[in-house]
Amino acid sequence: MMIDNIRVTVENGTISPEAAKYYVGKLRESSKRFTLKKVNFSRSDDYLDIRYSFNEIPLQRIRRIPFAERAVERAV
Repeated sequence: MMIDNIRVTVENGTISPEAAKYYVGKLRESSKRFTLKKVNFSRSDDYLDIRYSFNEIPLQRIRRIPFAERAVERAV
């Protein structure tokens, strides 16, 4: 799918177009100096991996977002 002239792909499951547009918007906010070229969402059981690249630099960035908050285990 295309969102604001950015190629968006989804692997290992589905993601709603609204959620994809939300995450693309967040990426655009956090990287205002660069133009997004493509975004790839990859789902697992607990995480949504987001890989993205820019037109200006030939480097991919990877973010991992948990679907639900995990309980924090502490020794003390």
